[in-house]
Amino acid sequence: MKTTIRILTLMFVVTLITQISYSQKIDGWFKAGSKPESYDWGKADEKYSDGAVYFLKSNVTPIDGFGTIMTYIMPEQYSGKRVKLTGYVKNESITGWAGMWMRVDGTDPNSSLAFDNMVNRAIAGTNDWTKYEIVLDVAPEAVGIAYGFLVSGTGNSWISGFNLEEVGKDVPTTDMTK
Repeated sequence: MKTTIRILTLMFVVTLITQISYSQKIDGWFKAGSKPESYDWGKADEKYSDGAVYFLKSNVTPIDGFGTIMTYIMPEQYSGKRVKLTGYVKNESITGWAGMWMRVDGTDPNSSLAFDNMVNRAIAGTNDWTKYEIVLDVAPEAVGIAYGFLVSGTGNSWISGFNLEEVGKDVPTTDMTK
């Protein structure tokens, strides 16, 4: 009986989270993080290089945590390959740090197969549009790829032109798990 109640409760929570996530998606992106309520996000009216621009802006201060705009894809077309995430970022008054991030997920929800959030080359302060890259290997056992952009602390960021593509093994990875 307890097991049945736990399963039904879990199914209800998963359904609720799924509905919330999907109801708040814009062009496949959604907001998450440890403090998502501390950030406003959306699609900007402006364009960058003819591409859509999305923003993530702090709405309180201070913030002890981070917000992210992200997407999640199935890994089949990249299985066993090396991929590069490229994006353009503009920042204003970032007091903590900001960065693109990518994670390759396996079946263990407590660890990633590959990960980079740019903390070792973090973006801070105010910067004009700049190109950034992350390169990771997608293991054959991968079950998903998540990527996006995060702000830890306060400030405003705009992103555009995110692209995921296969690259050769001669391109070095930026994997922080190795």
